[in-house]
Amino acid sequence: MTVSARSVALTLVAVFLSALCVVAGLWQGSRTRDIVDAERAAVSAPIPVLEAASVGDFPATSIGRPVTAEGAYADAEQLLVDQRELDGRAGEWVITPFLVDGVTVAVLRGWVDSPSSPALAVPAGPVRLEGALQPFEDFYAEQARQPDGSLVAVSRAEIERAWGTPVLSLVFVLARQVPASVPAPEFVPLTVQTADVPFPLQNAAYTLQWFVFAGFVWVMWWLWVIRRDPATVDSLDE
Repeated sequence: MTVSARSVALTLVAVFLSALCVVAGLWQGSRTRDIVDAERAAVSAPIPVLEAASVGDFPATSIGRPVTAEGAYADAEQLLVDQRELDGRAGEWVITPFLVDGVTVAVLRGWVDSPSSPALAVPAGPVRLEGALQPFEDFYAEQARQPDGSLVAVSRAEIERAWGTPVLSLVFVLARQVPASVPAPEFVPLTVQTADVPFPLQNAAYTLQWFVFAGFVWVMWWLWVIRRDPATVDSLDE
């Protein structure tokens, strides 16, 4: 029984490529499940923010999760994030430190039209916050803070550097405050959409596509090895 070196090489390549496609398909399937889980979490009842995340870590289902927080705004520098639009208007986001049982939470209080807006005033005393969680924008971490102190991204590293303390691992996007501030920054929508979205058909289609690719690899293997290599056919017959 003889098998050509070409057939062996093509078979090894087919094994590698089909395994790669299966791994990619499994990853896409996992991504689809994560999106569905995040959507379900987002439409569930709010939970205390420290149950959804910690300074060290957070579960994937906490992204988009409705949360509450009771505490007080900290006496530290508020940070403005430049070049943020709301309904077509140019302005800044306001990031304010909030203390919950000794943990500092970065609260995105909302949008203002200028760095001198009266809505920047921080309320004194205990307040209750309601909102949802979203990730930091750490993809611009190395250039997140400008010389004037403003941010171009909601960078966890720059926020911790400015405040001199670790912060919760997700950003608290404010949707309601009791008692309310007057005037107050305008609330902004979550940048990560998890609630009220349709089933992620695109991710599910990608999952199926990768498995189809895995099968196609073996179709090509049959065409190139079995049909075109007589030595392989003879060896299989034996």
